[in-house]
Amino acid sequence: MNARLVDLLKQLRAEADSLPQRLVAPEYIAWKSRVHSTFTKALGPRHPIIDRFLNIQWSGRYGGTAQDWFLSGLGQAVGLINAAIYELEELNAFEDGENDTSVDPELWDHISKLVAAEAWGQVASQTAIFTEDRIRKWTGRPAQEVGERLMTAVFGEQGEYRLGLTTGEKNGWHRFAMGISMALRNADAHRIQDRPDHKRYAMGVVGASSLLLTQLRYEHGNRFHDQSSVSPEPVEPVEED
Repeated sequence: MNARLVDLLKQLRAEADSLPQRLVAPEYIAWKSRVHSTFTKALGPRHPIIDRFLNIQWSGRYGGTAQDWFLSGLGQAVGLINAAIYELEELNAFEDGENDTSVDPELWDHISKLVAAEAWGQVASQTAIFTEDRIRKWTGRPAQEVGERLMTAVFGEQGEYRLGLTTGEKNGWHRFAMGISMALRNADAHRIQDRPDHKRYAMGVVGASSLLLTQLRYEHGNRFHDQSSVSPEPVEPVEED
């Protein structure tokens, strides 16, 4: 997907040189719209590159001719296209390398665009929701089972998918799973958190959730109820009373 988006951005960059230098020209209007649409698809709707693109000043009353203003705006737009291409190409390398081994692959596939867009609140909330969704489907639990009840049914004393070898390990994994569900999911799925360390917090949620999913795969992956590929958009379950 990223390779195709990079190709589209390069094509739009090449088209910039032949645009009529008039703000009312149909070719310019169509080009600008296509750049915005491609940015949104590639980077997510809240990426800083999109904000800067939308705030380009293509005309002005004072200082310079209309052509000067247009060329200045066009130069800024091409610079942002170059920045987007760089980011997508770097992200490709990141996904193909480091994160194939450091984060659960299905979880990363679900949140990678949010990470690229630096939408840290959504990274945290979608990670927590996704983790419950995977655990529920893998272990065959009913859709209405969420939160503490789900984690106890799966990892508790009577659970069919307990983790660890000793009693202490099993209790520890159970409490760890409950912490992810009760502390992280309840906070991130129900309110927007405004904190200066949002990126570090969000990636911590990713790391904790990935660890739980990885251990569940390692110990019980051969008997999961759902062996199919992950759904790109897990449905958020109904909350407990």
